[in-house]
Amino acid sequence: MPCYTMYDKDRNRVGHICGNLGPHCSDCGDTGDNLCDYPVGDGKTCDRSICEYHSNEVASNMHYCDQHYAEWRPFRDSGGVRAALEKVVLLRGE
Repeated sequence: MPCYTMYDKDRNRVGHICGNLGPHCSDCGDTGDNLCDYPVGDGKTCDRSICEYHSNEVASNMHYCDQHYAEWRPFRDSGGVRAALEKVVLLRGE
């Protein structure tokens, strides 16, 4: 039976809980509530299991792990997101 690390609101470790609660967070052993959605090529995403604390929400229901968020932030801050969205062409009838 898997066991998970429990944290308080300040991220101090307070104990463990055992049971099948889903995948573990890749960073801390808490329950992995999300998967990293960072694109890694060929239509695939990172899929690293991350808890709420280690999830960086970049869009509605889209989360990046800390490593990929650190890579994405300079792109976002330099205007890359806006430039990429301006290149989107809608198909007729949409």
